[in-house]
Amino acid sequence: MRTTETHSVIVQDMDIYPEADAVPPPLTSADLAKSLHLSEERLVSLLSSAEKSYNRFPLKCGRRRPRWIEAPNPFLKHVQRCLLDKILYTVVPHPSAHGFQPGRSIVSNARMHSCREWVLSMDMKDFFPTTDIHMVEKMLQEHFNFTQETIEAILRLTCRRNALPQGAPTSPHLANLVFMEGDRRLTAMAIEHGMTYTRYADDMTFSGDTLPEDIEEQVELIAQEAGYRISRHKTRRMGQHQCQKVTGLVVNEGVRLPRGKRRRLRAILNDVRKNGMDAALARSGFRSADELSGHLALARMVGTVQ
Repeated sequence: MRTTETHSVIVQDMDIYPEADAVPPPLTSADLAKSLHLSEERLVSLLSSAEKSYNRFPLKCGRRRPRWIEAPNPFLKHVQRCLLDKILYTVVPHPSAHGFQPGRSIVSNARMHSCREWVLSMDMKDFFPTTDIHMVEKMLQEHFNFTQETIEAILRLTCRRNALPQGAPTSPHLANLVFMEGDRRLTAMAIEHGMTYTRYADDMTFSGDTLPEDIEEQVELIAQEAGYRISRHKTRRMGQHQCQKVTGLVVNEGVRLPRGKRRRLRAILNDVRKNGMDAALARSGFRSADELSGHLALARMVGTVQ
């Protein structure tokens, strides 16, 4: 009798809390359209035109070869941003990833490596173009509860020419999620050797009191097994006796802007105070007030320019 009563209580509890162990249904294409504030017809139309909704142009990066940017048109960019904020951000990348994540920056990345005897910087080649549509599809299947139809819709919204376009707001987060297993393996390898590992987009950094002699080979193997290549000519080992730079910031003692940049920004600020923004901007070498403001905001984050 007691067993029957217990069984009855369990059944009653299951009726009261039916959702306790229930797995939510997968996100359908209709759910996707609703989340993006689109009708199903408008979503279908956008999917058919997305591939052609980009403006491709070169971006000069100093003396290096230009980087090709594929910028989505305003409407597609708006939808991608909505997709990122409402759906894709529900899965977070590995803690070692600092690029394009809320509350993280090149400053948080650099701080992880300050005051270390040795710093190693390595760069993945063509990070976004190498992240192809099959890698993104596999990641979506593993980390999200989507129907296959929804996955195919998201791939058409976020990929171009079968890869992540450099210029879409969704590309950095998707690439971070694709490389999550690589980040996990690199973190484990770093911990095993008493080092710290972080990554900002394609820029990987390791630091510690010592560096294993074959660490570059170990990193390259893990990157290759994840589907990526290393730009060997960008690999740098930096001891305390050298200027140690991590994502453009000097980390020998704390985190600082490079000396030349600090002096330049101080001079521009003095010019602004004496002669006004327009006159100072014309002499600054920056293309716009927004570009200058971005550099000054970084300086304030680091705390080296007043």
